[in-house]
Amino acid sequence: MNTRETEVARELGRPGGSGVVWPSAKLLYALRACAVLATAYPDDRMKAADIARISKVPARYLTAILCELRAADIVDARRGHNGGYVLAHDPSDISVADLTRAISRFELFAPTPRARLKPRLPFVDELQQRLRDVTSEAFCTTSLADLAIGG
Repeated sequence: MNTRETEVARELGRPGGSGVVWPSAKLLYALRACAVLATAYPDDRMKAADIARISKVPARYLTAILCELRAADIVDARRGHNGGYVLAHDPSDISVADLTRAISRFELFAPTPRARLKPRLPFVDELQQRLRDVTSEAFCTTSLADLAIGG
């Protein structure tokens, strides 16, 4: 990775030169917002402005993210003076994998374009599968409650 690529990676919040697959900014924002909601569960509904302030997620992105999480039945919303957002289920029952699927709209990994599948290299295929297994295990076994405790 050249110097310019490293600078761009840092600007995007990615570790420069690490070769690590990094989640999108949208997923990171959703994780931060849900960690905040997990700390308030089940007693407190939170206003979007408060979630944005505490999680340091830009308000303009947070609104769209909360809408997607509501459609995925991860977040519940109510309008009005006593309204706000709350997790729809116990944070220990919502995995990072669930959140990733809600935000990414596909399984944990984006499908590989067909053009990149040729020529097949068995050692690369095996390495990719091992990476998928490790990542899937981490995403499926980490809950929003774990994020709230660790955050």
